[in-house]
Amino acid sequence: MKRLLITYSLFLVTLVAGAQRTFTVGQYNIRYDEPNDAKKGNGWEQRAQHIRNLIYYEWWDLVGLQEVLNNQLEELKAGLNEYEFIGVGRDDGKKKGEYAPILYKKSRMRCLKSGTFWLSETPDKVGSIGWDAAAPRICTWAQFEDKNTKWKFWMFNLHMDHIGTQARRESAKLVIAKVKEMCGEEPYILTGDFNVDQHNEIYGILTAPGAFIDAINKTNRKIVTNGTTNGFDANKYSDSRIDHIFISERFYVYKYGILPYAYWSETGKGKQSHQIHMASDHFPVTTTLELPRLRSPEDWANYRRYAKDNTTVKDAKVVFMGNSITEGWKHHYPEFFEKNPGYICRGISGQVTAQMLARFRPDVINHKPEKVVILAGTNDIAMNQGFVALEHIFGNIVSMAELALANGIKPYLCSILPGDRYSWSWEIDRERAISSIATINKWLREYAEKTEGVEYVDYFTPMADENSAMKKEYQQDPIHPNKAGYIVMEKIIQKALNK
Repeated sequence: MKRLLITYSLFLVTLVAGAQRTFTVGQYNIRYDEPNDAKKGNGWEQRAQHIRNLIYYEWWDLVGLQEVLNNQLEELKAGLNEYEFIGVGRDDGKKKGEYAPILYKKSRMRCLKSGTFWLSETPDKVGSIGWDAAAPRICTWAQFEDKNTKWKFWMFNLHMDHIGTQARRESAKLVIAKVKEMCGEEPYILTGDFNVDQHNEIYGILTAPGAFIDAINKTNRKIVTNGTTNGFDANKYSDSRIDHIFISERFYVYKYGILPYAYWSETGKGKQSHQIHMASDHFPVTTTLELPRLRSPEDWANYRRYAKDNTTVKDAKVVFMGNSITEGWKHHYPEFFEKNPGYICRGISGQVTAQMLARFRPDVINHKPEKVVILAGTNDIAMNQGFVALEHIFGNIVSMAELALANGIKPYLCSILPGDRYSWSWEIDRERAISSIATINKWLREYAEKTEGVEYVDYFTPMADENSAMKKEYQQDPIHPNKAGYIVMEKIIQKALNK
């Protein structure tokens, strides 16, 4: 039975490792706020709500927009609080002229750096017009870190000129050169309205070997029933695609689609009379991507973090297994480990219980310690690797305890520390954070009480205030303790270990 439970636990590790690794990318020219459009019922005031709703429904992790004026940007921001916006106006590098913004979901992506260059002979010159272009054209860029996987990649978003053929050709060459210069070997995505379709010779420049790959050509799972422009005409058909999502070679494409989005409004000629409208004169494009390195991650559990240290461990008495709270113990209060020979720190920042379970053998069992102190679960609640049910978080911790018992090691299961806010995970509100921590702590305590050889260590009670948050005097931030907090934890764990 014990072997069956361990096997099942490792199966759960595999499931969690596979979760939340894909991400979605959108491309959408939303049509600038042209007052004359309103005469035919296509004004921005009529369309704004539908574009916001579409973005919110598609729930893209990243999306590149074009033809966005400042007033449109502000309206989108007001209705899409879950997103951050990157970009500047093309005329002055501030708020004047069209933006080509990148939107990214704050809960999923972390922006490491960003900027803009102009599609001209002088790309660093604000407002510069290139070659035979009719207006300034820009490319917005950003480097991102996926919060779920910690992998880094780049995104570029542009709008090429609609008049100048030379400008489009030279802009394509410029973007290729810039991407190679900035990204090196790191993966990249390029979205935009290129004003060239798949039959154009400039498209050939963009998709030449060593440049970009059109995402549509890397999957058989796609819906493409029209081109990407409609001119606000619901009956217009074309196979011409001038809006593209290009990727680097390392991306895997799950699916791709051109979304023929429309909405209906009353004509005023009776409640049953409605007229179809396009939300923009372009259709949105969508794709779901995954990095091959994420599909078969080299070191998802971060075995290498302590691989070298593990070769030099002698006479391990107690191993402390955990996340950033355990790892931070050695940094913020190193005296604890210095004055206790045989105490081994094996905390890794950001890790969830499935990752700890995966590395439990090399980082704990192989040292043959007498005891192991397991402090885990808070990053699962924060969804560092995507959503994990509380039952599975608890199950992973129990599986570590069972592995310890099976190898003659006494497990000490620690309560999750009090916390009422995960600053890096806005989706987890105060009520959910507090109730999740309380539930898992209750289950851990009950499991320890009925399981011979397992001890429960209560850090929560002495460190929590009346609102179940961590007491201010003990916190570095709402989740992590400061040195005073670690001193409290030292007293508690030492008392338990010395029983």
